[in-house]
Amino acid sequence: MGRVLRNARIAALALACGSACGSDERSDGPTREPVDALIAAAANDYQVRAGLVEREHTLVVGTRNLPRELDPLGALDPWGQRLVDDLVFEGLTRRTDARFPFAEPQFADTCVASPPADPRDVYCHIPADRRFHDGNPVTAEDVLYSAQLWLDTRRELARLRHGLTDLRKVELVDRPPSEGRRDPGQWLHVAFERPMPLALEALAAVKIVPRSAYRGRNFGRAPVGTGPMRVVAMDADRIELERVAAASDDEREIRRVVLRATPDRAEALSRMRRGEIQVLDAMAPVHVPEELTKPGMAARFSAYVVTPPRFDLLLYNLRQGPQAGPRLRDALDRAIPFHAIDAVHGMPSAPAAAPVDRLDPQPIDLARLAQAGVSATWGMAGLPELAPDEDAEGARQAGLILDELGWTMERGTRRRATGPLRTVLLWDGERGTGAEVAGLVRRGWRDVGITVPHATASWSYVFGLLRKGEFDLALLRLGTRTFEDLRPYFHSRGAANLTGVSDGELDTALDAYVRAQDRAARRHAQDQIARRLADVRPVTVLYAPTIVLLVSKRVERLEFVDDLPRLDRLRLAPEASWTLHY
Repeated sequence: MGRVLRNARIAALALACGSACGSDERSDGPTREPVDALIAAAANDYQVRAGLVEREHTLVVGTRNLPRELDPLGALDPWGQRLVDDLVFEGLTRRTDARFPFAEPQFADTCVASPPADPRDVYCHIPADRRFHDGNPVTAEDVLYSAQLWLDTRRELARLRHGLTDLRKVELVDRPPSEGRRDPGQWLHVAFERPMPLALEALAAVKIVPRSAYRGRNFGRAPVGTGPMRVVAMDADRIELERVAAASDDEREIRRVVLRATPDRAEALSRMRRGEIQVLDAMAPVHVPEELTKPGMAARFSAYVVTPPRFDLLLYNLRQGPQAGPRLRDALDRAIPFHAIDAVHGMPSAPAAAPVDRLDPQPIDLARLAQAGVSATWGMAGLPELAPDEDAEGARQAGLILDELGWTMERGTRRRATGPLRTVLLWDGERGTGAEVAGLVRRGWRDVGITVPHATASWSYVFGLLRKGEFDLALLRLGTRTFEDLRPYFHSRGAANLTGVSDGELDTALDAYVRAQDRAARRHAQDQIARRLADVRPVTVLYAPTIVLLVSKRVERLEFVDDLPRLDRLRLAPEASWTLHY
């Protein structure tokens, strides 16, 4: 940037000399601009160019909606989780996906698990001379406070989401029992109720926050952490972060990340083409595949089909009620209008018979789509397939199963001698898509003669009923990670086994996942878990999102975590020109 400024000054002086130096001949033409105006113009030119230099190091992500807050203990949406994990905060550890224990130290400079294979105790050393984004030093008491937050009885759902259900105690100690060296009060001891093979992975959720700031209100709107970037703005239309450390000489380093709310997908695509956005989180279904076939797309962008690990589920109570029978659950499943639910979302559901994320991001061959032109269709060049409309056939098969079970149709209602087939649908009453999906499910069941009253309440109340087993059927959304320990939800002894499922083969597969030593073994265990869940059917996946993600080819070192780009490792190649668009 210094060279830009120097060149701007030389240009200004040269122009000034052209009007004030040199020939004494008088001109009868228009008076030339004064020297001070020329200098001002050059300075303005410098500011433009300086802004362009900054743009070279700014990554802009166009999202439909912005995270409302960035509290690491809150219920974060996927982009909020990426900002929390990658940029704003540091956990005691950071998740990795190569080999056991699937984690490495992050804020802590070392962690000791005891015993290593089945730890009930973890000791993490607190480094010295670390500071928060506001300049205040990180103390051992801050680290202890950050871990103690997870013990709060109000954090039950947060512990469940992050695999910390068995967390029992945290304290500051002088050293682990196995360590000879002492560092008084600078080791954090984390104790669990029972052996936790994935303890180090779970501790990635324990982000370090300042005790004084977190105790105040609205921390999620003004977050302070120790990560590589700090939040400098959280507005209605953008979240802006800047790098904490001084800029390096790396021409590809990203110094600023901006999440920009662009709910109008056509406008977002236009901004992408103008170079104002480098990552577009989801193309509108109406633009797929037509816009991907346009000239120049393959040269400037990469596109991926991603399937974030979020599942809209129907839960069955397997303890009591007619839906506890496997054949009736089969009939209920077949009568669900899946094609109509896909239409509500606009994109086809990812193929998922169980809430297990088994699909890695799939690149789309844009060059092939460009060659196909107007002949491009869903299902080609890496695009997802459009599922056939089998709703009517599913309803017919459901009716046959109900007939087989002795539920005969009388004046539009399935009955036995004991009365009508009736099952209550419980959900949290969410408006919008949730309400549409609930309405479609109820309509599908009513069409085959099932009486379906519904009950809605706040999520906390609904969750309480689920925990007590006081429900027939329930709708909810389960947000997980690509690699997730599902034992709390589906193991016979799981802390959140809401459906009451108890299956030895499923338990074995869930335990195998926890014992896996590398990524391949985890994938194999996930396949076994998904297969058995589909057979036993404690849940039905109503919808698993499929998203077309668009990325500028300026973005380098692209790596996906939970089907979104990992933000802290990205680099930006320099732009081809200084044209100002941003």
